[in-house]
Amino acid sequence: MIIRIISNEVTSKEKPEKSQKKGYIANTMSNFNGLGMGLGNLPRLSSALTRSISAENPTGEKSGGGMAKANPSGPARELGIGWKCRPCVHTEPDETYVLADIDGPGAIQSMWFGGNISRDFIVRIYWDPQEQPSVETPIPDFFATH
Repeated sequence: MIIRIISNEVTSKEKPEKSQKKGYIANTMSNFNGLGMGLGNLPRLSSALTRSISAENPTGEKSGGGMAKANPSGPARELGIGWKCRPCVHTEPDETYVLADIDGPGAIQSMWFGGNISRDFIVRIYWDPQEQPSVETPIPDFFATH
């Protein structure tokens, strides 16, 4: 994964003439990369492709949420595909779990962890094609929570 920071600046702030409106909208969309979202830019269009990676959709594929198979002994075993049958991932001591493996450029806009996240949980972030992590730290230290 390669993370790139792209400026959110729009180079032209001039109002378009009526004959240029369609081109102006296309130019505005191509200048906005979708990063730095807030109420001020919420209605703006972006050409960015987004993914939501979760226990339900570990690859982030389009329409991939709710497609996990239920644990045969779990409470959702009779619900079938289309329900939230895998809301989380349980890890054992010394087990490594890959949260995301993404090809190409991108930006991580948020990460959310729930449950008892102690300093025993280590986050490692690798950039292509590195063998050693660029980030290796306990999760609470990474988020400055403890």
